[in-house]
Parts: sequence; C-alpha cells; structure tokens
Amino acid sequence: MSLIQQIDALLPQTQCGKCGHPGCKPYAKGIAQGEAINKCPPGGEETVRALAQLLRVPVIELDPERGSAPAQVAYIREAECIGCTKCIQACPVDAILGAAKLMHSVIVDECTGCDLCVAPCPVDCIEMRPLPANVIPVVGGLAQQAGEFEARANKRQHARWRYEQRETRLAREETTRQAARAARSQPTVAAHSRAEAEPQTHALRPSGHEAALKQAKITLAMARAQLHKSLKAFGHPPTAQQQAQLNQLGQQFELAEQALATLEKSPQPPAPKTHPQGSDLKRAKIQLALRRAELKKSINLDLPTQELAPLKEAVDRAEKLIASLTDASS
Repeated sequence: MSLIQQIDALLPQTQCGKCGHPGCKPYAKGIAQGEAINKCPPGGEETVRALAQLLRVPVIELDPERGSAPAQVAYIREAECIGCTKCIQACPVDAILGAAKLMHSVIVDECTGCDLCVAPCPVDCIEMRPLPANVIPVVGGLAQQAGEFEARANKRQHARWRYEQRETRLAREETTRQAARAARSQPTVAAHSRAEAEPQTHALRPSGHEAALKQAKITLAMARAQLHKSLKAFGHPPTAQQQAQLNQLGQQFELAEQALATLEKSPQPPAPKTHPQGSDLKRAKIQLALRRAELKKSINLDLPTQELAPLKEAVDRAEKLIASLTDASS
C-alpha cells in the first residue's frame, strides 16, 4: 500500500468534508503532502494517534475550530417525509432508501453519520441521533475487546467501498445522460418531414412563454428558500463542506435570478386571436361574478350607500361589457 492508501485506511470514511476536503481520500493526500493530522472531527483523538504513529510525528490536539462529531446516525421522521429524494442524492454512501414521492428511510448499519443529508431536506424531517449500542462505530475510543478494532477497520473499508461504488454509478449515469442529450439535440429526418408536412399546426401551438416564466419564478423561490434554510442550519463560521454547499446554492440562486430576468425582458409572442365568445367573454363573466360577490358581501355588512355606489357601478360596467361581447359575437 502507498502512504496515501495507508493514511486513508485510518480515516473514518464518513466523507463529511469537515476536514476542508471533499472526502477522506483527498484529505489523505493532503496529509501525505504535510497537512496537519488533526482536522478530522469524526475521527477524533483515536485517528490523530493512529496517524501520528503511522507518520512518526508528535500527537497533537484535535483542531478546536472544527468542533466535535460524536458517533451518530441520521434518522428520518417518516411521517413528515415528502419523498423529494434530496437526502438520497446527498448521501455519499447510498445509505438512504426511497423513491420520488415515497417515504425515505435510513439504513442504520450503512450510515456513517456525515450529516450531509440534513441541510438539503426542505421540510426539516431529518435529525442526527446517537449511534445505537448494537451498531459498530467507525471510530470511538480504544478497543475494549479482542477484534473490536478490526471490526471498526472493516466497517471503514466497507464504507469506502460503498462510496467508491456510488461515485462509479454517478459517473456512469452522467455519461448516459450526456449521450441521451446529444441524441436529442440531433434533428432527425422524420422530425424535418413532420415539420414540413404540418407548418400550420406548429404555427398554432402556444409559445410557452407564460409557462416558462411561471416555472422560472417557482425555481427562483425554491432556490431562495433553500439558501436561507441552509444559512440558518449551518454553524458560524460554516465548515468547508458547508461553505461549498452554500456557494453552490448561491450560484443556483443567481442563475435562477438571471433566467427570470431574461424571460421578463424577452418579448412575449403575440397571443393567438380568439373568438369573443372564447377567452374575452369568459374573463368578462368571471369579473362580473367577482364584482357581484363583492357587492353582496358589502351589502351584508351594512356598509353606507356612498361605499356601495362604486361597487354597483363596477357591476354595471361588467354587465355592459358582457352584453357588448355577446352582441359582437352574434
């Protein structure tokens, strides 16, 4: 084994990022290049002692600025879960079961306690609890029984294997998505034939500008809410992993703002001409119903006559508009 592999074998394999690196192996590379050995809160003093013994350097205290990370496991309050899959996407070892719009659940024996699934949850239904007594921790004090240290080492190795398998799967899925996207971007002969055969049909289709604008507003609202939620959830100052998440959320928020601004500035395509008995007449009837309801409510409240007069005028105008639209259509 290389020095980096030996160092990586001693790290807890939580992939939590509290050391300032995106995972345990990058931190192992940093240590091999001379970085301090006391930046791993989940590993604690046990990992510092093991690294000091391996590298033949003095044992130093754990970096107090990075806080502590006791043995813990994620727990999902299943009655509150909305099935958004954000926690599944955040888990570095695929320790969460579930599907879109279905309840999620944590596999306790596989969870490394990294707490990366807490911040992305939009309904705050995930909490970190102490590791159950019957679950083997990846670290946690000196071995008290024969084979305990070996069992923890095996669990770290298993967690590393799950992390690497997940990274391989994500890379494979991304390659598949890119290939599918490239295939969709290439217009086919059949598509050209349909476009030439149905020019009038395409002209009558709605542009989708309003739908795109609505979706952009929804995306911006969700990005803003997620950013504010993470700012409240993270500590001050945030860890390197948390800061990376905040930077990513901030970029998503800025992109959503830019997309909405672009859509608002772009000229809206002219609406297709419709018959007066269609949209115009329908809107007029809706306005009349609203004005009548407002007038009836004011009458029931015994409002003075001078306040009822504008409401009655509004009802009269709505009735006249409907009459004129009806005459125009006939």
